[in-house]
Amino acid sequence: MQQLENILVPVMLGNSPQIPRLARRLWRRYRVISHVFSSRPFWLCHFLHYVRPVRLPGYLQGELLLQDLRDFALEYPDLLFCLIPCDCDALAFCTAHAHELECCYMTVLPEQLDDKVLPYLQKEELPI
Repeated sequence: MQQLENILVPVMLGNSPQIPRLARRLWRRYRVISHVFSSRPFWLCHFLHYVRPVRLPGYLQGELLLQDLRDFALEYPDLLFCLIPCDCDALAFCTAHAHELECCYMTVLPEQLDDKVLPYLQKEELPI
């Protein structure tokens, strides 16, 4: 299995208290840094070394947000971008723009990253 730390880029969309927990799980499992796109990132995200908050202006919605997400992903075409909608508004946005986002992002729901699917593992336990 190839190391994902140089390939996988989780992009969390929205503002939710579950973001630090999901980011920690991805960090422990794959050693990847999560990027959080939000107009008001959850306060804890600013203090975690495995989270990069990307503060968006409050007016950045719809087509403007779609363009910003596309530009972010197209800047690094060799990486695998995983879009994780973390609140109801983000889920509605991802659903409405699924066709436009599928060229750049693989969408994953937070429920698909729960403890049963993605348990906490130390780096020594990774099958690499």
